[in-house]
Amino acid sequence: MKIFPLLALLFCGTVVPAAVTFTLSPVTRSGVGSNTIAFFGTFTNSSTTANIFLNQIQYTLTDAATNYLTPDTNAFYANVPGILLANESYTDPVFAVNVAANTPPGIYSGTATALGGGDMLATGTLASLTFTVVLTNTPLAIQRTGTNILLSWPSPPASFTVQQNTNFATTNWVTLANVPGVTNGQNQVALPVAGNEFFRLKYP
Repeated sequence: MKIFPLLALLFCGTVVPAAVTFTLSPVTRSGVGSNTIAFFGTFTNSSTTANIFLNQIQYTLTDAATNYLTPDTNAFYANVPGILLANESYTDPVFAVNVAANTPPGIYSGTATALGGGDMLATGTLASLTFTVVLTNTPLAIQRTGTNILLSWPSPPASFTVQQNTNFATTNWVTLANVPGVTNGQNQVALPVAGNEFFRLKYP
């Protein structure tokens, strides 16, 4: 019979809101050359008396981002503490998104919303932030390895093709048939050295 007053007291305490601020640093990350983009940020509980439970994070992807970005649901639970004490802050990885290999260059955005409250079952909205993943035009690197040259560029994004020309002043660019291999997040094509040659990436 003494359990009921105790339960009533516990649940009464969970309705007290705590002031949580959520920041990302930076809010925009480059997606070139990486399959998973981690976002770093800070959660701060500015209440002087109440603890706050950080129970989950939800994502809303915008426009084309729904086709190419996938939230990494484990990143939040693996890094962010389940509870912030009064006046406590957490700064480190907050969440991550996976970038599809066929993602074209562009700007992709979404919203991350932290849910929680006064107990481990709370799902109230604590704070929301917009994040952005940018895949810019991809740089092409060239280096000599013995009797070959090695062309490399980041992956993702995918769908780029290498074009070759012996005279930079002309428009006689020819698409190479070589299929690139991927090593350590880099697309790579090896070609024999053959005089003056120029290369560029073309998309798509």
